[in-house]
Amino acid sequence: MERIERLLSLFHRSDASELEVETSSWRLRVRRQVALVLPEEEVELVAEPAPSQGEPAPVWIRAPLVGFFQPRSQPLRVGDRVQRGEVVCLIRAMGLPNEVRSPIDGRVVEVLVEEGVAVEYGQPLYRLEEEYEAVA
Repeated sequence: MERIERLLSLFHRSDASELEVETSSWRLRVRRQVALVLPEEEVELVAEPAPSQGEPAPVWIRAPLVGFFQPRSQPLRVGDRVQRGEVVCLIRAMGLPNEVRSPIDGRVVEVLVEEGVAVEYGQPLYRLEEEYEAVA
């Protein structure tokens, strides 16, 4: 056990993303998720114009966890309408599908990711415009 603790301690302090050790009596395999950090000069910031009066503010559906994006059985396209609570996609993490639901009744304005793409926590997946039902 002491050897394993020392190996884990060394792994934690290193920049390695994976460690695998096998002996005749035990095997240890450890992986670390590696975040991609771009140098500041490569990061492009895009300012989105504020909506004018009468124009609905965009609503972003963001990834609730790190994983792989998977569209629902009938993928959403620009112009599709969604209802509050409707499943819009799945995020696969550790082999398990996690449903992502729409926070509003609205219309899809932009689809920002493709099937199988790795997504980060908080990454925008869809941009929606809220739609209000006319009350008679």
